[in-house]
Amino acid sequence: MNSANLLKLSRSLAGFYGAALVALAAVTMHLGLNQLTAAELAVVVSALSMLAVHTLAILLLGIKPSPGKLETAALLCWHLGTWLFVYTLLAGVWQLPLHLGRLAPVGGQLMILGWLLLAVSPWFGKHK
Repeated sequence: MNSANLLKLSRSLAGFYGAALVALAAVTMHLGLNQLTAAELAVVVSALSMLAVHTLAILLLGIKPSPGKLETAALLCWHLGTWLFVYTLLAGVWQLPLHLGRLAPVGGQLMILGWLLLAVSPWFGKHK
């Protein structure tokens, strides 16, 4: 996938993530508060917080005209990490299919790696 298509996909997915965030927050408030334990609610809040932060990060980096290789790698880490982390946490709380609890740490590590790639990109990337 070339970088132009990745940027288009990132902007589209950021819109999807934003919509999912609002919908999941609404479902949690309207249906989940009476059904979730305090521990389960904390897991949902953590998942939605990570979704919110990474949606904004993906959107901001996705509007850059020509990201370097490290920034592109950061975007990919954030997308995959967000899916693995957020879905795995929510699947555990709401008994969704394909709940593979061991994937949440992998998702979290990918999100951290994305941030580290962004941190070093000005020094080693395309725009030294």
